[in-house]
Amino acid sequence: MIDFNDPRQIAKAIQFTNVNPDLTREGLLKHLTLCMEHKFDAAIIAPCWVSLAREVLKGSGVRIATTVNFPQANDTTAMKVAVVRELAKEGADEFDFPPNPGYLLGGMDELYFNELKQVTHVAHDAVMKVKSMLEFGFITEEAMKIKATRFAWEAGIDWVKQSSGWDKGGCAATVEDVRLLKTNIQAPCRVKVSGKVNTLAKMKEMFASGAELVVTSSGPELVTGLVGDINAY
Repeated sequence: MIDFNDPRQIAKAIQFTNVNPDLTREGLLKHLTLCMEHKFDAAIIAPCWVSLAREVLKGSGVRIATTVNFPQANDTTAMKVAVVRELAKEGADEFDFPPNPGYLLGGMDELYFNELKQVTHVAHDAVMKVKSMLEFGFITEEAMKIKATRFAWEAGIDWVKQSSGWDKGGCAATVEDVRLLKTNIQAPCRVKVSGKVNTLAKMKEMFASGAELVVTSSGPELVTGLVGDINAY
């Protein structure tokens, strides 16, 4: 558990994100500057900005995190694997990706698990960390949530989180979902949380329930004890 009285520890448990499609180069540079100023764990950015971020963040200690097939989730497994290999060349340290919820909801468990496993295998070969966005906005039944979580852990995923926080599959973080994730994995797999974690109080609540990392667009506000935009990611 981190010391929430220490802004430095809070920052190291935050991955500060801006993956908005209308983000400009200037906006991206401002985002990366904030990441370096606060010494966040990582900057989460769209794939198109990874190579630039590698140049800007070099030597800063801020990791480069990005996304694969976000937020649609339904590219083919081969397409996802190809993107992972390209991101490794571009210089990403890790990425978040949503396994195809339609496979799981439709009873195609083997395809769902194999996608998780293949993406993880390729990522680990490239020394990249993998975080699965399980999109509980689609997968609403508890038994199905448990199955998705266990499949991710069994496939070797490094971090599980309840959703991307975006679009139809996204959902706000809850204590119940964080506890479900924590209960259904084993080390070294860990819990990351996202979705409306825009106050320090909410972050504390999520960490008390088992989360160890948060992705939010309200990173600076959490570190300084302010309140982020309630309508933001």
